[in-house]
Amino acid sequence: MTGATEGMVGGGYYDAHSSFQARTAASVTELLQQATAALAMPAGGQVMVADYGCSEGRNSMATITAALGLLAARGAKDFIVLHNDLPTNDWNTLARNLASPGSYLAQYSQVRALFAPRGFFERVTLPGSVILGTSGSAAHWLSRQPPDLDMPRSLYRSDAPPSELAKILNQSAADWRAFLEARGEELQPGGVLLVQMLGSDGSADPVRVSAAGLLKLMNECALALVDGGEIPQDAYARYCFPVVPRTIEEATAPLTGPLAEKLELLHCALTPVASPYQLALDKTGDVAAFAKSYTAFTRAFSESSLRDGLFRYGKASADALADRFYASMEKALNARPHDYPFDDLTLAVMVRKRGGRNEF
Repeated sequence: MTGATEGMVGGGYYDAHSSFQARTAASVTELLQQATAALAMPAGGQVMVADYGCSEGRNSMATITAALGLLAARGAKDFIVLHNDLPTNDWNTLARNLASPGSYLAQYSQVRALFAPRGFFERVTLPGSVILGTSGSAAHWLSRQPPDLDMPRSLYRSDAPPSELAKILNQSAADWRAFLEARGEELQPGGVLLVQMLGSDGSADPVRVSAAGLLKLMNECALALVDGGEIPQDAYARYCFPVVPRTIEEATAPLTGPLAEKLELLHCALTPVASPYQLALDKTGDVAAFAKSYTAFTRAFSESSLRDGLFRYGKASADALADRFYASMEKALNARPHDYPFDDLTLAVMVRKRGGRNEF
């Protein structure tokens, strides 16, 4: 994903401040059961499971552990788990998580873990080697900034001018097709891919876009730096925050079109996932704790992209601008805790590679 982000904030920070992503991963239980039931188990019981966009691993560990149990129940005997993310990912923290007592490696002696440090918009492992692929809270990232953007007061899909929105959606469509094409090469015939990402309800008017409230706040904080002369206007205008929630129509387009002969669509739906930060605020009324946790969550996934796209062009150091930006966010959330909700629609897509024994 070079050009969009270098990954999540490392050193365990992302693991510690990604409760929403953990809730999203936990919501996949029923679909994971369907995915493992739908795949064609290879003869001999040797299987590879791929985790695309693993980050530091905490959030995907439960999904992988559950998948291994389901595959073992279907006769799998020897496992490889392939963890994929950018070369700049915090692989050291992932390795420590895998070595912990709660890791699937501690539960299954016949499992071996491999790392694939490569962007997932291309093939990351051998053709026809993966029986089950999973990806949580990652496929909504763009591979790069859309070219020739001019958004002088906008930061995100939800508030982009129509002409610039078309550029963003074109980049998103090309990236999603590239992601699916790569997985289509890696999956075995009868292998299944299960992806969760941010979604958008295109049937609503106006279109309901996940995280639009949060990005409204991020945009206000960024514009304050621009208007204060801390970040050049031209740098801001050519940048969008490179996360694009997709509609069902956008997600299914490659699967009912150019990739239909290779990949069979098994499931595509939107499901709301509640924000744990808002739930905690509703329960405790502790605004300061809400503002701190919501800001830390945002920093964990956004800082890398904002540093590269905005902060490095500023008058002050990127470190100083990042601290100022997130302090401004926290201050605004303390003052107006209900103005910037994290409204989420999680889009889940399940596909199977054609040619397996389980195909109807």
